[in-house]
Amino acid sequence: MAKKLALSILVGIAVFMVTYGVMMAAQKYTGSEAVTDEISPAVQANEEDDLGSLGEQIKTNPEEEEEEFPVLEKDQEKFEELLAVQEQEITPLIPVNIAIPSLDIEADIIQVGMEEDGAMEVPENVNEVGWFEPGTKPGAIGNSVLAGHVDSYEGPAIFFELRNLTEGDEIIVTGEDGEPLTFTVKSMESYPSDGAPIQEIFGPTDGRNLNLITCTGPFDRESGQYPDRLVVYTELIEEEPEELAYEPTVPTNVSLAGNQFSWHAVRDQEVVGYRIYKELEDGTKEKVESVSYYERKSLIVEDSEAVYSVTSVSIDGKESDPAYLDEE
Repeated sequence: MAKKLALSILVGIAVFMVTYGVMMAAQKYTGSEAVTDEISPAVQANEEDDLGSLGEQIKTNPEEEEEEFPVLEKDQEKFEELLAVQEQEITPLIPVNIAIPSLDIEADIIQVGMEEDGAMEVPENVNEVGWFEPGTKPGAIGNSVLAGHVDSYEGPAIFFELRNLTEGDEIIVTGEDGEPLTFTVKSMESYPSDGAPIQEIFGPTDGRNLNLITCTGPFDRESGQYPDRLVVYTELIEEEPEELAYEPTVPTNVSLAGNQFSWHAVRDQEVVGYRIYKELEDGTKEKVESVSYYERKSLIVEDSEAVYSVTSVSIDGKESDPAYLDEE
């Protein structure tokens, strides 16, 4: 008889996840043994309070650091298109299969939701894995959750060996169209039934995470349940972005008239701004100012006797060689 993995999740938490779909960074844990079946009402109340606090934190985050090179609204689309060519396109998927090569595990994935009491459903078939469909799709930003049985009266179930995973092991999830996504194990942790961090497992994060859950710990024959729950935290393996096949053009017509330092604009569409440097006595350079691509290509400098240079900077952060007065 398969043991039910009861993951008590507040309906409010599920609604929060489905509505906003944004996620907050999961804390990292080093794992050992596993976790429990049910979460007490007191713990649920605490989790609800935590989510309320999280909402306040999101609203009251300090202002983002001002951009070095602001972009005009009319040019936003152009620069986004230039950056898009170097970013990996990740399409979230509806999972239908999971493979864990290091444990020789492969299984079908079915969609599950919540029981009437707020617990996460699990497959009746102990050799299938359940994906929490009201939550996040694998590959999307957030915490996607898969759960499976550890055993049954007939013997080990699909996640019986889950505790043997180690950091760096790969989890491969395949979607309906046959496209796979590969996740790597970052950590694992076991929690007692009254101490599972629902927010960290199911709640918001800015990563593309996949969390695997099963029962573990010494089986309690009297209650018919395991006292602990094992959570394996993984994150999507993303390809390194490709660099733009481009080097910024060096500015020209650099001049210094009195205290006014100026140069001609670079016409490259990739350039978002310029950096002006002052050469110090020890040979190092000190940045004097950053000027955006649409601003006037000049500025007043304090020391007209100093040596100044200017570079152009592209949307992907590349910086040209410096241009000096003698390069007019």
